[in-house]
Amino acid sequence: MDRISDLPRDILQRILYFVSQKEAVRTSVLSKSWRYTWRTRPNLDFSEATFKGKKQEFLSFVDNTLQQYRDQRLCLDEFHLRISLDDYLKHKSVSLLEKWIPILTTMGVKESRLSICTVDHNDMPSVVFQAESLQQLHVEGFDMDRDAIPTIILSKHLKKLRLQRVYIEGKIFRKIFSSCPLIETMHVEESWGLRNIKANNLRRLKDFSFEGNDEEDEPCSIEIYPASLETIKVSFGNISFDKGAEFRNLIDLDLCDVESSLVRLFSCEFPSLRRLTLSDCDGVNEESSLDHSLIDAPNILYFEYRGNFIPSISFVTISREWKSKIDLYECSLSLLKLDELLKSLSQSEISLMIDNTDIIQENIPVQDNGYNKPVLVESLNLNCGCGLSSFSSILNDVFCICRPRNIGYCNDDYEGSLMQFVGFMWRILIERESDHLSQSVFRDLEEASMKIKEWDEEEWHRAPLSEFLINHGRREGHFTPKCQSRFSLKWRETA
Repeated sequence: MDRISDLPRDILQRILYFVSQKEAVRTSVLSKSWRYTWRTRPNLDFSEATFKGKKQEFLSFVDNTLQQYRDQRLCLDEFHLRISLDDYLKHKSVSLLEKWIPILTTMGVKESRLSICTVDHNDMPSVVFQAESLQQLHVEGFDMDRDAIPTIILSKHLKKLRLQRVYIEGKIFRKIFSSCPLIETMHVEESWGLRNIKANNLRRLKDFSFEGNDEEDEPCSIEIYPASLETIKVSFGNISFDKGAEFRNLIDLDLCDVESSLVRLFSCEFPSLRRLTLSDCDGVNEESSLDHSLIDAPNILYFEYRGNFIPSISFVTISREWKSKIDLYECSLSLLKLDELLKSLSQSEISLMIDNTDIIQENIPVQDNGYNKPVLVESLNLNCGCGLSSFSSILNDVFCICRPRNIGYCNDDYEGSLMQFVGFMWRILIERESDHLSQSVFRDLEEASMKIKEWDEEEWHRAPLSEFLINHGRREGHFTPKCQSRFSLKWRETA
């Protein structure tokens, strides 16, 4: 017995609220009570992609449905539309947008979401910002100049704005800010024309991301300090921080290819910060005027650094279980500076990667009665681009400052180099050829074994060299080996 069909119409409409427009239409064949229910549901969700290239059919379907709702004076709470303006029907699409948006206003729509895109960098239809109910807007590929933005922006309820591959002038950007104070999420991706972004007046902004266009002559300058911020992600842009600022709600800070100085970052307070990522940021450089950069993040859970120099960074934290990942590449590696960094992060679970680096020959203090004790590292990944004698020398130097639980190879996709790496490690660690590692390392190393696992497996298992040789070939359709490999080490506890 079909009990669902006997439910009141408002309940049936509520059920349809949670399915796509296409799925809602399909319910018309279930029974007589379902036949026209989809035509009166309180939310409409139209996507051009579901019509698989039949643009005229899509436009007619949206137009007829809206007209039907209007003629029958049906209640419409939400309206979602995803449409492109590229093909031969571009002008008709714009004309219909100019018709539909005022209709939404007269129907009293509470929330509308609009995603429009083009590949030809057409002017954005000015009617877009006249939708009073607009809460989410995604614009891709358009020119947003003065002619594209109306004198008066009516979209004062806008909460989420995503600009992707657009050209937009700074004045227009500031106008959107001043007219849409409720914005909570803002994403700007690979866009042109912006020289600076100041979003300090957006008191409700929680999520901000900026991905600059590397074709621009100079990166965009960003000033953004709302206390409401929870996430900041900036790539190929220059962000500045107020000295001593408190980001009380910031949870995730991700900076990549930031050239401007980040000295003020280390004077800020981050009481809620959980994740910090600094990747290829020249602003955190070894020539900083600060001898040591202290980050006030008592609740940090994850820190990641990637760069071609060793930063001087430590944390003020009460976290007992947190992780740090350090990726050093193509640099002259100072073991003294690396030792300092590892010691400052020693309360975390450290993953260290050293890729294509030249180690500077320095006098490393020898462990003495517990002092200068090597730091325990969860994983160490190395790039082996040298002979056995040079590689063993690198291992000796690195083992002076850290004791890794696991050692792997940086580049699993290079089959020949991986074989060379495994061969070196097997001879040095498993067969313990005495002339390759110092006696102090051998004294502290209690046990070494090789482990492998398939890519779809979770658990590592101990394996002889012969098993690795059988499984080291490439996966079908991939550039990576059939299995992952690493060497697990057990160290003697030292005082």
